Amino acid sequence: MKRSLVITLNLLTWTLLAVYLSFSLRYTSQRKKEQLCREVRVTVLDSAERNFITPAMVRAWFAAEKMKLVGTELSSINTLELERFVRRRGFVRTARVYTSMDGRLNVELTQRRPVVRFNTQNGYNFYVTDDGYVLPQQRYFVVYVPVVTGYVPFPFKPDYVGPLDRFAGNPEKKVQKNYSFLVKLINFVKFVDSDDFWKAFIVQVHVVGSQAGDGYDPDIEIVPRAGDQVIMLGSVDGYEQKLAKLLSFYRHAVAYEGWNCCSYINLKYKDQIVCIE
Repeated sequence: MKRSLVITLNLLTWTLLAVYLSFSLRYTSQRKKEQLCREVRVTVLDSAERNFITPAMVRAWFAAEKMKLVGTELSSINTLELERFVRRRGFVRTARVYTSMDGRLNVELTQRRPVVRFNTQNGYNFYVTDDGYVLPQQRYFVVYVPVVTGYVPFPFKPDYVGPLDRFAGNPEKKVQKNYSFLVKLINFVKFVDSDDFWKAFIVQVHVVGSQAGDGYDPDIEIVPRAGDQVIMLGSVDGYEQKLAKLLSFYRHAVAYEGWNCCSYINLKYKDQIVCIE
């Protein structure tokens, strides 16, 4: 008798719960259909690290496309399309758009992180991000990253914006070789960016000699943040060994001769360092 009563009470409880949930979902769905968007809330999740994009800029993107969001029924807003729209903006890395029951349209995004800026003699001025995306120089702010100067043979035109790997495997020999050199140069800068010492030490990378010949493997000079030295790295190939050789030189020779012992250091020759006072 007790057992059957318990079973009956359990069935009744679960039935009431199912009815309640069904009613709540129907009520919530109906309320959402009738709910109007009262605010577009934009959150830049990594704004403390970088400030390329502001909430006002995102709202301005919507306004420029004449997207009427505030006052529109939430159920009629295509959040997936808005996500795609926001992600098409160059500095946006990820975007998530969703609505909430309080009548808000929420836009959450993260930004791409530049690791190098190119400002070259042949008219290029752009950033490359850590995920290999080419972005133009920004008008209202400057990102403090290593700068590459000189004459760099690029596989694209100065106004290009987009993923760098679009040029991988290009059948044109010149484009492929220029792409290969650029990737090696960016990998070198990324290595510098990942090492606390070299990141603090190197402020500029200068490409020399690429105007002559085919320019596919020019020499690289690096300029330290402190002092008046210029360091010839030579080919970008084998940069880890060359920087290790330079670090050994600083630890042993400079410790005795002083920081200003030479103005030009050449690392391009194997197993030796050539210094000019």
